[in-house]
Amino acid sequence: MTRGRASRALRMLLLLAGLQASAGMRNTASADPRSMQSSLSQSAAEPADEAGAQKPPERRVSKLANAIKKRKATPMDTLPPICGGAFVTSIVMYPADVVRAICMSNPGTGAGAALNGFVETHGLMGFVKQGLVAEVSRASISRAIKFFMQPLVHTTMYGKPESQGTPVSKGVAGAVGTVPEVIAISPLENIKLAAQLDTEGRFSGSASIAKHIMKTRGFSGLMIGYAGMQVRQCLWTGGFFLTLDWYKGGIASVTSNKLAQDVLSGFAAGATGTAMNCWTDVCRSGVQKQALAETFDAAIPRPSKFEPLNPGPFFAKAGEIMSSRGLTGLYSGVGPKMIHLGGSGALLAVLMPRFKSMWYDMRGLY
Repeated sequence: MTRGRASRALRMLLLLAGLQASAGMRNTASADPRSMQSSLSQSAAEPADEAGAQKPPERRVSKLANAIKKRKATPMDTLPPICGGAFVTSIVMYPADVVRAICMSNPGTGAGAALNGFVETHGLMGFVKQGLVAEVSRASISRAIKFFMQPLVHTTMYGKPESQGTPVSKGVAGAVGTVPEVIAISPLENIKLAAQLDTEGRFSGSASIAKHIMKTRGFSGLMIGYAGMQVRQCLWTGGFFLTLDWYKGGIASVTSNKLAQDVLSGFAAGATGTAMNCWTDVCRSGVQKQALAETFDAAIPRPSKFEPLNPGPFFAKAGEIMSSRGLTGLYSGVGPKMIHLGGSGALLAVLMPRFKSMWYDMRGLY
């Protein structure tokens, strides 16, 4: 009997203990789980310093805010550094471009003779007065559009970013992307060439040249030589992007200096593009020179508005030079052009990625 009562008392004690434990769990569950989680995570995430104190929360918030401020760059974000690199390159390489234009417009003229003749006619200030504004504007716009369009065209054509492309895909994208480039620079190209070839001082500046062309040939006169310029830009740009990475890989096996790699590979890629398109520059310069000279002869009727799109005169000039002077005639001025576009390629290969990195860091982009 006593044993039965003791057994019932033990069962009652166990039942009471179970009820108390259940009540405690309900009280814990009713607490704010977010505050508990915050407290636990805060304790775990705040390492102690040497004195055992927790780091100030403001420091952690500041680091988090800086990380959140970074945003993914859009194509428009690439324009400022591209324009900056293009502008610097255009100014530095302008004297070489003057010599190149004279040599190519007058097949057989050497670089030394072209430089001496220009200085005798215009003086050293001629490098500032004769077409500088038009050339810097033209070259800056040209290079900016070129480097802006190439990755966009690559993504559109191949469905992946330019950084994941092959040398061929990069070259093709670069060549296709020159269409808006040539449309934009054709008027400035004609104004610059007219200024550089103005040995009689007929024009007082770029505005004077543009006014004369518009008066005698209309707006289409500003597009003289478009067909030849389109072929020229396709070949150089395609050749540059086709070979740039290839040269970088080869030079990387010789030197580990990144700046040296960019300079040498950029020059080599620019020179390769020049080897591909030099003949086109000789031909289109001849066509433009003749067409601009005809604007001073009122007896010559105004050509059709679509004449600049006609590739006939361009290839006819190529055949004419080839038959009279051979291959060397088509590559007149190749030395100054190699220096001009090889140097441009080197500067672009150095400046573009560095300007982009600086701009992205300054603007909080990635």
